[in-house]
Amino acid sequence: MPLGVVLSGPFPVLPDQLMGQRLIHWLLVPEPLERILAVARPLLPGEGGNSTQSLAGDLQMIPVGTDDPLTRERFCLVLTQDFSLVLLLGQRQSFQFSFDPGVAQAVWGQLRHRIAAVRPPLLPLVDQAVSQFPPVVPDYRLVTRYSHLLMQQLRQIPLPSPPSAMSPVQFAQLDLPDRPALAAFQHPESERFSAAERRPFMSAEAQSSPESGSDTELLKAMAHEIRTPLTTIRTLTRSLLKRRDVGEDVAKRLRLIDRECTQQIDRFNLIFRAVELETDTTKRPKSPLSAISLNQLFDDAIPRWQQQASQRNLTLTVNVPAQLPMVHSDPTMLTQVLTGLIDRFTHSLPPYSHIKLAVTLAGHQLKLQFQSQPPADTPSDTDELLSSPFKALGQLLMFQPETGGLSLNLNATKNLFQALGGKLIVRQRPQTGEVLTVFLPLETRTL
Repeated sequence: MPLGVVLSGPFPVLPDQLMGQRLIHWLLVPEPLERILAVARPLLPGEGGNSTQSLAGDLQMIPVGTDDPLTRERFCLVLTQDFSLVLLLGQRQSFQFSFDPGVAQAVWGQLRHRIAAVRPPLLPLVDQAVSQFPPVVPDYRLVTRYSHLLMQQLRQIPLPSPPSAMSPVQFAQLDLPDRPALAAFQHPESERFSAAERRPFMSAEAQSSPESGSDTELLKAMAHEIRTPLTTIRTLTRSLLKRRDVGEDVAKRLRLIDRECTQQIDRFNLIFRAVELETDTTKRPKSPLSAISLNQLFDDAIPRWQQQASQRNLTLTVNVPAQLPMVHSDPTMLTQVLTGLIDRFTHSLPPYSHIKLAVTLAGHQLKLQFQSQPPADTPSDTDELLSSPFKALGQLLMFQPETGGLSLNLNATKNLFQALGGKLIVRQRPQTGEVLTVFLPLETRTL
């Protein structure tokens, strides 16, 4: 049995064999090129008796009309038993990829329509091959590994130098800028992609900062790809919780799944928002700000923060006045950013530490201060124990090797608070570690 099926165009993307296993490969090319290759095929190197592994000998070509927008795209559809992958390098030199089986199925539908139009006798053969590899949801580890390898590859690509006014010839650079035009898969005679089918594609915005372009685009792509299945899982979980025939033990596990999905969705929402702030050069409001009741925010969030701490064998006490003034910020994002800050704080402390959150007025601002106390039996080398467990990962992220956790670095977190109208200050104190202080502007209309 072959390893999988590959449909690409107008150039081959993969060899016909991987790890000693054969790939069934069809190449969709413009009609003039197909005719030229058909005539020249017997003259190509490797066409002798031992050419079973040669690209020229095994590749099967399907002509596409010259007026078809597909001829202006570089694409590849890979179908295997373990994953389905769509790759697209659009007309504007921008790259997209998706492991979503719905996207793979939609792309196959568009390609099948073209094969049926130009080469009907070939359709049963292609259908038979594709039917062996229906689109499937991949193992998340495979997607993560692919993203890591892609990031490593992008780091090795030199940054493009500014075009010279003396040179009329400019060559395309492989990077991740603007969104590609999907006109190739929107032929008027075939069904179009719906918005839901296009959404899981990995999209990329144009970058003005060459230093962080590759990293930020890949982060945005990963945030999209990870949030989509998590949102689906959470929706299905909540629908199950509404059923009356669900036992208490099952409901408890479903609520645990809901909580974990929500935490990860919020985490990648923050990553996506941080990428937007990093790449946005337009002068416009960063976030919709309004008056917020912090009493309600703390009533909802403090139990979750204490639960976050208890999961790390930490304790959290909160000193909040009975009545708090209104502040001027974004209610949804503020909760997520504070939760992300506490998550990072808890991951940086040794077990059995204690966290204190104090909320006080500071002039025209509200001050939230997080500080920690190490365990009572802490050894003398406290500074080493409290040293940061995080390692920098690109421009925006920190990585904790012991747990595999990702979080925004402090600079990105500071930018988020600034977009929310606030300010984050981080200080290091001997024997106690970091002290995080957040200032939020008061809502002046309530003063």
